[in-house]
Amino acid sequence: MSELLILCVDRDNDVGEKANIETPVVGRDAVFDAAVRLAFADPEDSDLNAMFESLRIYNEMRRRHQDAEIALIAGDINVGIISDMKIAEQTDQVMGITGAKKVILVTDGTEDEEIVPIIQSRMTIDAVRRVIVKQSKPLESGFYMIRRLFEEKRFIRSFMPLMGLMMLAFSISIFFGYSELIIGGIIGIIGFYMLLKGLGLEQVAIDLIHSLKTSLYSGKLTFITYICAAILLVAGTFQGALASSEIQISGVLFKEFENIILITVFVKSALWWYVCACIAPLIGKIINMMLEGEQIVRQWTVLFSTVASGILIYGGSECLLAISGVEGNPWAGYQMLFFSIIGAIILYLIGVRIAEYARTLYERDNPQHNKERG
Repeated sequence: MSELLILCVDRDNDVGEKANIETPVVGRDAVFDAAVRLAFADPEDSDLNAMFESLRIYNEMRRRHQDAEIALIAGDINVGIISDMKIAEQTDQVMGITGAKKVILVTDGTEDEEIVPIIQSRMTIDAVRRVIVKQSKPLESGFYMIRRLFEEKRFIRSFMPLMGLMMLAFSISIFFGYSELIIGGIIGIIGFYMLLKGLGLEQVAIDLIHSLKTSLYSGKLTFITYICAAILLVAGTFQGALASSEIQISGVLFKEFENIILITVFVKSALWWYVCACIAPLIGKIINMMLEGEQIVRQWTVLFSTVASGILIYGGSECLLAISGVEGNPWAGYQMLFFSIIGAIILYLIGVRIAEYARTLYERDNPQHNKERG
């Protein structure tokens, strides 16, 4: 039992994937043996340097006659929640074995901001040692890091296909003389990805792609409806852009709101294309569920809510254009907005009632399901 622990952390579990080492590893001889096995498996791995640095710190503590213990823990190749949960679990195991209350954390310098809070919530961190591999020449070091980056499977699978598609699209655009359009599209795609990443919604896009692949492999109708949705989105965008470019705003009462009016014209012209694009996959899913005899409840509410939202947005855009003097008169715009609100509420309530009726029929035909809920 020792109060101080020298803890080496391998977040992506290179020791397990490359050297088949089970963690946690506790004790000087066991960690040294693990380092040697990893060295034979991959001498260039950065975690190897961290392991030998933890051994050096341990030997230094022993020379100072300070009681200490050393351990190696690892996460998972799927870096993220699964990996961090394993690190937390193995930290608790090491604490139970060693009885340590203080820790000197040794890492390879990557993703420390994710590792430190996990350890700090369990033990007092006296020091953090980040091991960075030294290179004799900066240029050689940069080239080496780039080369190693392109050998990482996670980097290749997530980054290379996207960059390949962008470069291919850019080369074709130069050949046909549409480079500005493609550059704008590429910037838009990157911006959309950064927006999803920043909001933590990238999993939504991943789930959508997975659903599309599942539909394709299983031969379901939703694959066709996803393609229809993509076509409708593109058609609606072109329709909105065309309407915005053709609008005459010379008679607009509020010239300072010209950009807002152009956006409103775009929304009004593209709205029902976008609504149909949202409805298409949902209808395909409903048809598949009907063919498979599954319960259809929530889908009815979503379907009617989507249409109701379209009616409400259409009424709002008509009202704004009427107030600004582009189309009709303000009184007609107010009427359109009022009736669109009433229509949207009625349509939404119809969807809710249909969903409740469908749930009642299903529970009546499946009494066993009702017992399980009870």
